[in-house]
Amino acid sequence: MSIVAEKPVLPQVAGRVDGVLERPAGAVRVGDASVRALLADWFAAYGPLVERVVGRQVRREDLDLVEDLAQDAWLMAWQHLLSGQAVVSPRGFLAVVARRRVFAHYRTARVRREEATNFQDEAAVARLAARIGAAA
Repeated sequence: MSIVAEKPVLPQVAGRVDGVLERPAGAVRVGDASVRALLADWFAAYGPLVERVVGRQVRREDLDLVEDLAQDAWLMAWQHLLSGQAVVSPRGFLAVVARRRVFAHYRTARVRREEATNFQDEAAVARLAARIGAAA
């Protein structure tokens, strides 16, 4: 028993038996089946909505990321439901989650964006030096 939880704490690492990965006993949560069914219903009803919201928020040059970001939004919705929090309006909730996922992508892309620079071109080197100087 744990001091915080009233249920016994389950191991989080699965064991291997004869090279096959096995789940620890009791690793499936009680509400997983109901959450899975709820999410499947939401996906059937609101799948196109999530992709439209993501598609409207991304830049034109990033339209190839729409499916990936929509999938990330569904993953965030899944995690939210597994945490046991209630959702009053699934449509509004999924739209907000999709927008937040796009914003988070651009927030991290601002730091991680890579650019190819031709070091033979003096103007390109000057622009790169100015950008590095502004960031530092």
